[in-house]
Amino acid sequence: MRAEMRLLLVLGTALALLGLFAVSEFAGRRGQPPETTRRLVHVAGAGTTALFPFYLRLTEVVALAVVFTAFLIGTRVRGSLKSVHAVARPTAGALVFPAGLLLAAVTVWSHPAAVSYAALMLALPDPAAAVVGGRFGSRHWRVPGGGKSVIGSMTFFAVAFVVGIGFALAAGNGSLLAVAAAAGVLTVIEATLGYGLDNLFIPVVAGLLGEYWLRL
Repeated sequence: MRAEMRLLLVLGTALALLGLFAVSEFAGRRGQPPETTRRLVHVAGAGTTALFPFYLRLTEVVALAVVFTAFLIGTRVRGSLKSVHAVARPTAGALVFPAGLLLAAVTVWSHPAAVSYAALMLALPDPAAAVVGGRFGSRHWRVPGGGKSVIGSMTFFAVAFVVGIGFALAAGNGSLLAVAAAAGVLTVIEATLGYGLDNLFIPVVAGLLGEYWLRL
């Protein structure tokens, strides 16, 4: 592919992601709480990353991760982008979000399905756990900077298991034990880390589990 076309792909991806932030800011100014708009960015951003191995090069993914990490740090320092940063709980999750996805990409880039699995493990189970855990009361425990709940962790495991089954079947690997074990490991990570640091570790661990256990 010509260099000009590659540049257009990267710029188009960057503009689409910036548009996502613009949508979240618009929703925030229309009364949506920061937890909701932040979750929108989380799901759509990580979900978009699942497509990167199929049309971007690793160097281009690195460049995007560096640019958006700088963007998120800059907006946090300036006190802007409140739709992402203005949540009440102390968290560095947004700041390490691009780095977590980048670590996964660098680690398993030669296995595109594993990269996609890693991205979707961040995009889907984590927000689902937050929504269900926050809405329904169950036993909680404290982690640095916040708390986790039994029903939230159960939700994380269930969603991770369902997503894992989809990838395993697509790869021709029907091992439910491997899918369940991977979901269990990722659930433990989510359940024990605070300050949003699960955003850093879940993708890279998921990528490795996808490669070695699910054989993606």
